[in-house]
Amino acid sequence: MKNEKPLGGQASRLSEHSWRRHLPHYQLSSGYYFITFATYNRQSLLPLHKDLIFKAIRFLDGDKYELYAAVVLDDHVHIMIDPVESLSKIMHSLKSYTAHEINKIENKRGKLWQDENLDRIVRDEEEFLEKVNYIANNPIKANLAERYEDYKWLYIKGWVDDNS
Repeated sequence: MKNEKPLGGQASRLSEHSWRRHLPHYQLSSGYYFITFATYNRQSLLPLHKDLIFKAIRFLDGDKYELYAAVVLDDHVHIMIDPVESLSKIMHSLKSYTAHEINKIENKRGKLWQDENLDRIVRDEEEFLEKVNYIANNPIKANLAERYEDYKWLYIKGWVDDNS
């Protein structure tokens, strides 16, 4: 990939794929990832934008990753996935598609997303449950809903908004 540079040290020996932009990124051959990405200059997303982003995240489930949890907030998104493709390809797909569609709706050009995203390898079941609970409670903490069940842009596999 164009901006990918091999990293040295212990982490690169443990990961099968690593790259660096401003933040280091590591991807193992299997495992769960908690990923956060934010809008450029923390601009607020309109409900129509959140709908589009949420649908795009759900659409890629089963193709580019297995989705375990997702929430679209006013200026950022959290997802918990088990990737089938590289994280860089997944994030490029999500960010480029949603930015293009939202810019088309708004009849404008320019950045929607920050270049970077924060990805964290989930190391065990305890951390997995911690991150899922964080995602579920984020809309409440941000005063966007009183109960997680009431938040339209929240998905947790087998629990919230799971129509499968």
